[in-house]
Formats: sequence, structure tokens, C-alpha cells
Amino acid sequence: MKKFIIDGFNLAYRANFAFQDLKTSAGLPSGCAFFFLTTLRSLKKRFPDFKFYIAWDNDATVKKSLYTEYKANRVPFRLDFPIKDLKDALKKLNILQAEAPGQEADDVMASLTKSPVPGEDLIYIYSSDKDLLQLVEDGHVVVISPKVGPKEEKSYDEEAVKIKYGVEPKDLVCYFAFRGDTVDNIPGVARVPSKVLASLSSKHKNPASIYENLINESLTAFQRQSILNSKNQVLINLSLVTLNKDILYDITVGESKPEEFQKFLDKYEIKSFSAESFVELFKTETAFLTREGPKLKAYSLFD
Repeated sequence: MKKFIIDGFNLAYRANFAFQDLKTSAGLPSGCAFFFLTTLRSLKKRFPDFKFYIAWDNDATVKKSLYTEYKANRVPFRLDFPIKDLKDALKKLNILQAEAPGQEADDVMASLTKSPVPGEDLIYIYSSDKDLLQLVEDGHVVVISPKVGPKEEKSYDEEAVKIKYGVEPKDLVCYFAFRGDTVDNIPGVARVPSKVLASLSSKHKNPASIYENLINESLTAFQRQSILNSKNQVLINLSLVTLNKDILYDITVGESKPEEFQKFLDKYEIKSFSAESFVELFKTETAFLTREGPKLKAYSLFD
């Protein structure tokens, strides 16, 4: 099976900023919907034989409970556009939407990559979230980082990840645990070069092994002490950056309803494409089949 998984809020945020001044004649913000659907249409045309999924955050509090300062540096951001309207519109296109209470979309996407037979599916993930690069696996998972400002779209296979970070995808979790992430307010090891952390991660694969063998590594006294001083934080970081492939997520199964989707387009005065063209484009979306095992449940709002 070929899957194309889109990070819903990641795309919605970019859409909101890209066309934040676009409004209907009644003053409704329409830029987010326009850019989101335009991007979705473009991706489906590029990858017509892939089954599309949209993954959403859902009251993401699980990681916050592990570390209260997680993302505390971020200014609360609210979309001008009501995301519920967009979700409802996507249901009219028979596009699957996945989310899990308390979880971020990246863990949902990680769980969507898990196949009944490991490596069986070919999966593309569309997101600028670097944590998702740990899922990259040649012949199985590719991450497409979208164009943002002057940065062009970039596809990441194992070699591309190694070129960017100096480690293979399977070692990224260890590397990120030591390096931290200022964007998510995750403190890293102070004043130890990324190349040193990458070398240790590639060699030892996990923080426990690094600390067990730290005395034998060719480090300066300051670097060794800095890594030792950060041990507790590194272990917390590990739990924050490791994506969970085994969460129980919900799938919303839609149904092609062009007349209802057209009402959405009319409401937000989106005239560059029609409901019929979208239905035609997504007609290859086959009926959803629940996979074996307890990791997934599906329901339809049209039963």
C-alpha cells in the first residue's frame, strides 16, 4: 500500500500565514482553506496512486506532562480560520483523518507508518517537523519537507538525513536528546559541538551506552563534564523526542459528497477549483479497511 501522510496543523499554520489577509466579501478569513486545499490538490496530482491521510494534533498534553517546560517558550497561536470547518470539508472528499486524544500529530504519523508486515508499505510524510526524520527508512518511509519562504522543498531519504545531521535516521533520537531543541524549549548539552554529539550517537546508539562509555571517549574535560551534568535532562529529552509508533488513534472515514463540499467552497468564496474536480481527483481513494490488531479503530460520520 502507498500512503501519503500530511501533518494537518503544520500545513494549516503555513497556510494561515501565507494568505492571512485573504477574506471573503463577508469578512470571513479564507486564506487558510484556500492554501490548504490548493496544496492538497497539488500533492494528489503529483502522487495520484497514494492513499492520503491527514494527521491532526488533539489537545496534545501527553509530552507536556513529562516536562512542564515543553514548548513553554511558544506564544499561543490560534488560527484565524476555524479548523473544524476544514475538517468537515475533508470528510466530504473521502479523505481519511487521524488523531489521538492528548497526542501530537507526529506520534499519530509515526503510528501510521507501522505496517502489519514491517517495511511493506511505501509511505511519504509531508511535514517540516524534523522529529519525523527519525522515521525515514529507505524503501519504506520518505519525509518531504515543504517549501517555506526561501527554503525549497526537500525530500529526505537515509542519505539526506545523514548529510544534514551527521547521523543515520535510527540514531536521530539519541542525537536530538543530547542536542536539544530550542524551538520546543528542550535544553541540550551546553557548549558541546553538534559534531561531537553526532559522533557519540552514531557510535553508541543510545544515551545509556554513551554514559557507560563516556570515560573512554576522546573528549575535553569540559565536554565530558557538560555531558555528565546534563544526564537527567537528556533522559527527559529522550522521552520527548522519541516518536511512539504504538498509540491507539482514531480514523475518521468520510464519504464523497460533492454538493456538500461545494457549499464549503461557496462559503469561503474559493472559485479557482470546483467540488467536482476535487471529487474526480480523489476518486481513487479506496474504502478504508481496518488493519488487524488493536492499534487502530475506524468510524464513519455518514453511517
